[in-house]
Amino acid sequence: MNLLNTYTIDENQRNLTIQTINDLQKQNAVLQKTIRANKSESEAKNANFFLELLEIVDTLDNLINSLENSPEPLPESYQRLPRAISFVQRKLLSILQKRDVHVITIPENTPVDINSCRIIDSEIRDDLPERSLLKILKAGYREGDKVLRSAEVIVAKLGN
Repeated sequence: MNLLNTYTIDENQRNLTIQTINDLQKQNAVLQKTIRANKSESEAKNANFFLELLEIVDTLDNLINSLENSPEPLPESYQRLPRAISFVQRKLLSILQKRDVHVITIPENTPVDINSCRIIDSEIRDDLPERSLLKILKAGYREGDKVLRSAEVIVAKLGN
């Protein structure tokens, strides 16, 4: 019994097969390009959505800070407000974390990473390394490894 079977096709069948393969390869290339474009568009829409949600987080944070640091005593009904707003803010951040959006952490006494932080101001400090974090003015956020929004920070500057 011969295990090697030989198949022959005529030239028209061969040309038709080659043309079909070429057409399929072209379709595949177009589909891959479409998939990449759709993925990029989807990622951009997600990033914009997350940034809009972060504006809500910032507004809640500012409201909490102003209520907690109010120079005048708040009426009793308003005293529970910071806790209620904090709950809403934590819930919102939890939703973002489930979608791989996390606050950018900045280690103390190390120079800030300019890829994830925007330096807004600096203060002369000879007791800390150059560009060490002094204060976070606005938290930064990442979606996975991608910086959604840079942290706005004040850093140390060596005096000369």
